[in-house]
Amino acid sequence: MDDAPSAELRVSDTYAETPALQGRDLAEDLHAGEFPGLVRFLLLNGASWSEAQDAAQDAFTQMCRPGARIRHPKAWLRKVAWRSYIRQQVRQEDACAEIPEPVANWQTPAHAAELGVEERRVVELLLRLPAKQRAVLAWTLDGFTTRESAEAMGTTPEAARQNLSRARATLKRQLRLEGSDVAGEEES
Repeated sequence: MDDAPSAELRVSDTYAETPALQGRDLAEDLHAGEFPGLVRFLLLNGASWSEAQDAAQDAFTQMCRPGARIRHPKAWLRKVAWRSYIRQQVRQEDACAEIPEPVANWQTPAHAAELGVEERRVVELLLRLPAKQRAVLAWTLDGFTTRESAEAMGTTPEAARQNLSRARATLKRQLRLEGSDVAGEEES
């Protein structure tokens, strides 16, 4: 698998058409604004605090490679960071084993300061979802379409939609919100 994913994701982000910024300049310009959101994205994918920070920093480091030309940096960063997090999990476990299920860890100061009781409950429920459902939901919560998340995860848009639908249904059931909107889903 190629470590540097293509930048073909069609995501509207503020840096999508800035040819003047490339590589290290782009990474430095984006770091302050995108790093916290990238870490949150990885936390929603089940990463621990340290795993999320490591994978996010790895993505910014890869962005600094000489000659890096990235058309959609927000999507590119998430794709590279997500792959880095997955590689961390595979290295930690037997190559044939499943990625371990994540557990909510509220020991970090950021979690304590940012999340209320109800938000913690929602995150704990998110972390109980199967990995593919959790991943596509994290991409959706970060503003990406199912087609974009499918491309980033290396799956079909139909599989992404199905996993997103299952994730929403599970969360609705667990939160007892059968008649309401979860993660942007509209009831018909």
